[in-house]
Amino acid sequence: MRVIAPIAVLAVLVLAAACSPSDERRTSAELKDAGHSVDAAAQGVAHSAAVRHAEADFRRAGHDAAEETRRLAAQAKVETHKLAAHARGGVHDVTHDSRHDDHSS
Repeated sequence: MRVIAPIAVLAVLVLAAACSPSDERRTSAELKDAGHSVDAAAQGVAHSAAVRHAEADFRRAGHDAAEETRRLAAQAKVETHKLAAHARGGVHDVTHDSRHDDHSS
């Protein structure tokens, strides 16, 4: 892409130098008209009912995904706390087992 940009600029400059003043005015007017056409098309798409519905659907899907993520995170937190409590109990049992205690003799 970096190679194409300088070549494109060079091509535009060469073509601009080769054009007569009337060609330049006509080309300028055509470019302005094309720009206005693109602007009008973009505005038409932005205000389209289909695009608005797609935006709403996308937003709704994002909210649903966020809600599901929060639910799963809360569930994972509960399960992690259960596992930690179980591990603490296991460690306590091992460290306080009187059969393995050297001081009980």
